[in-house]
Amino acid sequence: MFLPKFKRSSTRENIQHHSAKRPKLSENNLVSHSPSSSWELLLLVAQYLDPKTIAAASCVSKSWSGSFSSEDVWRPLCSAHYPSVYNLRQIDPAVSCRRLYGIASTAASKIRLQKSAKPHLPLNDLLFVVTAETGESSTLLTLSKPCNELQVDPSGIFKFSADIDFESSLEKESIRDIKVTWNVVLKGWKAIFNMMESCTGKASFVPEAEDLFCKEVPLPGCCSEMVTASSLVAEIKLGFRSENCIGEEDVKDDGKFKRGKLSLAIMNTKHWRYLSMDDALRHLQHFLLPCHA
Repeated sequence: MFLPKFKRSSTRENIQHHSAKRPKLSENNLVSHSPSSSWELLLLVAQYLDPKTIAAASCVSKSWSGSFSSEDVWRPLCSAHYPSVYNLRQIDPAVSCRRLYGIASTAASKIRLQKSAKPHLPLNDLLFVVTAETGESSTLLTLSKPCNELQVDPSGIFKFSADIDFESSLEKESIRDIKVTWNVVLKGWKAIFNMMESCTGKASFVPEAEDLFCKEVPLPGCCSEMVTASSLVAEIKLGFRSENCIGEEDVKDDGKFKRGKLSLAIMNTKHWRYLSMDDALRHLQHFLLPCHA
């Protein structure tokens, strides 16, 4: 008995066979991928999708690529996330919003990935030398202390404070005009950086008064040719307490002062906040450490 031989069709032939039997969708059908038939629905859906999902959807097919690459989809995304980049279209309107968004997003991701290296300058290697003189050029105070002997702000910012006891009582009239100098010395007197030189200001008789003495911190030599001004400001607060002061809320002003409060910090005027410890040390190491450090 002979059995008939059946020809085994290939997988490709089966796919083509079933594909041929699959009914074609009409152009008026809502499930069609034609951008024109479901354009309003597409815009509604795109509003709830993130840019990464929209970009992935544009790679599904040619029709989806045309739909999800539309200016109507990417214009609100680009203008909302990167308005300054979006305004560049005024220079070249031919550049698509999707292209501008991609360029700006790539640049932003590179900035986020560039983590600042830890500073090479140890805080314990720094010595703060602060001098204050009256208008008559007589020395009011001289403070020379390592940073680790000062009161460090617990929030991690570059801010230090110290209590001052004067050798003799000071008359209020003699300390109204003061010149303050602040030098940062590297351990072993290997290098000195002048943070503030003869900065003139009015004395405050309220402890921790704000912004009594401030001066712009110079830029490193590697940046001075590219940028003309620094956003960093060295700040010294110097307050005096009455000789008969018992507490901060019970002050009897008799015109004589025996104690004071000194505060040192670096302020970032661009963001109006104090510089962090690591950022301040990274800035100072440009002046105190060799270039190869």
